[in-house]
Order: sequence, then structure tokens, then C-alpha cells
Amino acid sequence: MSFKSAMVEKKMLKPMLCPIPLCGQPLSPDPRNGYDALTGLEGTACLRCGHRGVKARDGLQLLFAGQHEYVFSYGPSLSCLKVVLSAAVLNLFRIHGVTSVRLATHMAEWALLRGQVCGTVRPSGDLLQSGCYEFCRHQATNNPTVSSW
Repeated sequence: MSFKSAMVEKKMLKPMLCPIPLCGQPLSPDPRNGYDALTGLEGTACLRCGHRGVKARDGLQLLFAGQHEYVFSYGPSLSCLKVVLSAAVLNLFRIHGVTSVRLATHMAEWALLRGQVCGTVRPSGDLLQSGCYEFCRHQATNNPTVSSW
């Protein structure tokens, strides 16, 4: 894929939604935080509820996958996010046709938007209340080319 077609594909993606439950508004670039070239993270803000988070400007890179664990990095940063998926969460999304790697990627994106830039993400029983389920479902259905490993 050429650089130009990659940029066109990137522009066609729908914006990420606010990760706050019941908000769901598209996120905008945050002029307060902007882009941090040292980490590769870009600030985002919700104009409706005021939530602020970050996203990896150049996307997440899968470093390691084993069993139900996925380790991601982003930009030039040495920080990593590890996503641990339970069998119940995998089954919940499998019926929607979402692969485990794609689901882990969306959960890592959600964690960044919630402000978690390193450490372990373990989706639990409060998946629906936390907004994680709706965020991942939206990303999987509206951005089918993202993270389709």
C-alpha cells in the first residue's frame, strides 16, 4: 500500500468515541495536551463531557501474543500495555466476529483513552458499566480495517 492510499484510508476511519459510559461522542484533538513526540501519544478530549485521554498517533504495535495475553507498544516510548483477556470476554466478542488480537488492540486503545499508558488491562465483569464493551463493539463494527490481524 502506498503512503497516499494509507493516508486516504486513515482519513476514512470514523473518529474514536469517548470511553465514558453513556457519553459516546466523537473525540477531538486536545489542544492542551497536543502531541508528545517522546511517547508518540496525542491528547484527546470530549467536547460533551470534558473527558481527556490519549491515543497512539501511529497506532499500537503488537509485540507479543501468547494464550490470552497481548503486549503492545506505541511510538518511540518504552512503555507497554499488556491486555489479558478472559475466556468469557473472548466468547462475548467472538459471536460478533472479532478476533482475539483485534479485541486486545481495541481494549488497549480504550485503556489509553481512559488515561492508562502502561501496565496491565484486565477486562472484568464490569465490562458493560465501564464502557469498554460498547467502545470495542463500536470500533470493531465501524473501523473494520483497523487491527485486522
